[in-house]
Amino acid sequence: MSESRHKVWERHFDGIGEELLRLAIACDLRLKEPGVIDRILANDETVCGIRNPVGFHKLHLLVKATYDSLEKALGRIGPEETREITDALTARIEHLRAIGEGRASGPAPGSKPGQ
Repeated sequence: MSESRHKVWERHFDGIGEELLRLAIACDLRLKEPGVIDRILANDETVCGIRNPVGFHKLHLLVKATYDSLEKALGRIGPEETREITDALTARIEHLRAIGEGRASGPAPGSKPGQ
């Protein structure tokens, strides 16, 4: 997390970010691709790479709640602090996603199944 004076907001957005990452993985989609958030907000399940009605419903609700939280943060701590917190969170989530993709790349070249 960043070195913000607003630790409560950092923890709040950190929790949201981690859950968004889990649900994005469960639904096989990338939130930062153009149009994805709009399709989630429009309740368009076909944006998912795999069928996961429960996961998509949770994702839909969380994306809507995230916008509400951002509006509250902007009003209470201002745009600069909110941007600092969300930028740091975005970088951390992208790093976690990249690590996860590296692990999911399959067995090492030359290894035998089951090793």
